Amino acid sequence: MASPILRRLQRLFTQSHVFIYRISSGKIGGSIDGPPLLLLTTIGRKTGKSRTTPVAFIHNNGEYLIAASSAGSAQNPTWFSNLESNLQATIEVKDKQIKVKPIITSGDERHKLYELFKATYPSFVWVQERTAREIPVIRLQPVIPNLAKS
Repeated sequence: MASPILRRLQRLFTQSHVFIYRISSGKIGGSIDGPPLLLLTTIGRKTGKSRTTPVAFIHNNGEYLIAASSAGSAQNPTWFSNLESNLQATIEVKDKQIKVKPIITSGDERHKLYELFKATYPSFVWVQERTAREIPVIRLQPVIPNLAKS
């Protein structure tokens, strides 16, 4: 487990990244070593507070795919636990804010989608080699507001 100082530094880095991404509409902080990044906002499972994290994604068939890789660490990232507890999220892609319905994939679908990550971004091969856990893949379906008038 990371030391309290390391956790604080990671939190500060993430907060700075989110701030820069937002003020530049994703022009700065919109990618790291190739993969584009979106900002994922979840509700903290313990605190109930909004938490925003930059996450690599693939735009595929109108959905956004994300992988809970956590750079190959032994544990899933906190944002994934938040999604498991509360299947509500918002993403920011460049200057667009989109409410999404997260779908945690499994089995053949998860395998196929992680293969897409590895084919699109070779760094995901290295990430998978660093951990014994199966890296979750989440489909984020944009929620279209009900336009029907009452």
